[in-house]
Amino acid sequence: MGDRIAYVIYNTPQQDKNLLYWGHFDAPDPFFALTVGGRKLAFVSELEYGRCKASSTFDEVFLRSDVQKRSVLAYPQGTPWSAFFRYLQQQYAIDRFVVPNDFPATVYAQCYQTVPLGFDAAAFETTRAIKTVSEIDEIRKACKVTADMLGYAKSILHHSTVHNHQLEYEGSVLTSERLRTLMEQYGFNHGACAEDTIVAGGEQAVHPHHRGEGPLYEGQLIVLDCFPYLKQSGYYGDMTRTVVKGYAKPEQMRMYQCVRDCQQALIERIHPGVLTSDLMQFALDFFERAGFGLKQTAMGCEGFIHSVGHGVGLGLHEYPSVGAQAIALEAGMVITVEPGLYFHTIGGVRIEDDVVVTPTGCERLSDYSYELCV
Repeated sequence: MGDRIAYVIYNTPQQDKNLLYWGHFDAPDPFFALTVGGRKLAFVSELEYGRCKASSTFDEVFLRSDVQKRSVLAYPQGTPWSAFFRYLQQQYAIDRFVVPNDFPATVYAQCYQTVPLGFDAAAFETTRAIKTVSEIDEIRKACKVTADMLGYAKSILHHSTVHNHQLEYEGSVLTSERLRTLMEQYGFNHGACAEDTIVAGGEQAVHPHHRGEGPLYEGQLIVLDCFPYLKQSGYYGDMTRTVVKGYAKPEQMRMYQCVRDCQQALIERIHPGVLTSDLMQFALDFFERAGFGLKQTAMGCEGFIHSVGHGVGLGLHEYPSVGAQAIALEAGMVITVEPGLYFHTIGGVRIEDDVVVTPTGCERLSDYSYELCV
């Protein structure tokens, strides 16, 4: 018979999405929660007690101050936190506690000498990996808003005019900052929150995480990367398209088509059991054969310089990572597929969609056109 393990989180639901997953309850301040024997328990402040009891999916909700008082009376030796853990250990017949790597050091320091308390990052990383039907529906909804944000951005670019190669929209210069703001406002008006949307053109697009700044220009590759989450449920969508205002140069078109072909080939290879490392190696080999191999230059690394993708759900980046680590995909996992190429002499191209692994392959959850020129 195995140990009776309690998995513990002390954080905010925005910082640790497992906490949001456990109780479907959001709060701005940290609170303590654990799962043991299939039950989920929350220990909250007076401020959140009534709301948590009424609206969360925790099996039991306690005032933390009440439990702390009882625990100190029961275990007067040691620190308040060690007493708290020892009281829970006795009440729920817990053999040991397991915490994530970002568990507060100040709490851990008060407990580890008297409480069986250990770390297990993998246990927390993988807990949300397999999505339910309702979760997949929420991600699909988030992808719809994401696609609409991209469509709105492309419409603005399409209707913009060109003056001295700079883009203008409704009488003023169209900057990355302005287009990003318009996109995020659109998302908010349609039930989603978006932050740090990437609108990066030209040299800026060569750096995958550059948010973009300054005027946008005709004839440059512009990377549009949107990742809003639904205000109601918290689930993310994550999509990227690359566009050119006006006409694309032959080298831009060739690089874009190479990324597009690579993404399609990757999606066709996704099925239960395929290793993420094999998908990563396939992409590297694909680009190498096409003449876009990874290389290091005086200006930095060029080529395919990031992973194929990552899990997405209540977190924007969650398990599994679709990169060098060999993780076998399972039915129900939702991942992004986002190959990209980045060369200082050409620019940056990234195309990203979200898929759910099915028993026989995968299904796209995101849907938007792939036209390059607007």
